[in-house]
Amino acid sequence: MHKSLKRISLILIVFISLTGCKSSKAGAGEDSKEKSARAVLRSFENNLAEFKTVNGRIKAGYETETNSQSISITYRIEKDKAIWMSAKIMGLLPVAKVFITPDRFQYYEKINGTYFDGDFSMAKEFLGVEVNFENLQNLLIGRPMYELKRNQMLFDKDAYVFLQNIKSILAYSAIIDGRKFEIKSQALQNVKNESLKVDYFNFQSVDRKRFPSKLLMTAKKEDEVVLIDFEYRSVVFDEDLSFPFSIPSNYERLEL
Repeated sequence: MHKSLKRISLILIVFISLTGCKSSKAGAGEDSKEKSARAVLRSFENNLAEFKTVNGRIKAGYETETNSQSISITYRIEKDKAIWMSAKIMGLLPVAKVFITPDRFQYYEKINGTYFDGDFSMAKEFLGVEVNFENLQNLLIGRPMYELKRNQMLFDKDAYVFLQNIKSILAYSAIIDGRKFEIKSQALQNVKNESLKVDYFNFQSVDRKRFPSKLLMTAKKEDEVVLIDFEYRSVVFDEDLSFPFSIPSNYERLEL
């Protein structure tokens, strides 16, 4: 069980994925294309939920070729400041906690008495570029991990596709539904073809705000494929939240 939780924590901060869309060259229609992209992004941004805090429960699933596991997660997010998660088996037995701030990533699991306390530098070592708190937060709340560029938009089958490179090391893409103006997927791929694709299947309306209902992360590295699905069972906006977190003194430090 501890390996599953460790993988979930790691994958949540290491964003690597793939898409099959092709880029296009600028041409005579570039001005009209940019105007269209501006309108698309305006409609998309107007559809995003604005909030100070959000909290609730998640039903999470983890699956590999040889293992699968279901856990229930209580989550709390203070926008741009903190992400807190507490995982339980069968909704009863606490097994792990995660606390993430813009400059720190902490995690511990109870079954084997281990913990991690560090920052996002391990993701930078793996990807070669900065990965930060905002990237992770946006993934969870259905926003683009990176700023979408107007001049890099394509239209394909009722969807708007944004493609760009991050420091020539990562290929990033985001797909926006052409009717609902909600994010359908976002993805990154590094030079080693290691990947994580995030698909958003449904959004829900809570207090007239749109928020993800279900998302699936598909991570690939060499011959290994890991699937993690999140189903938001409850979503509550703008409550006052606390983030209780303390690593037990007798736990053993992990090097992720």
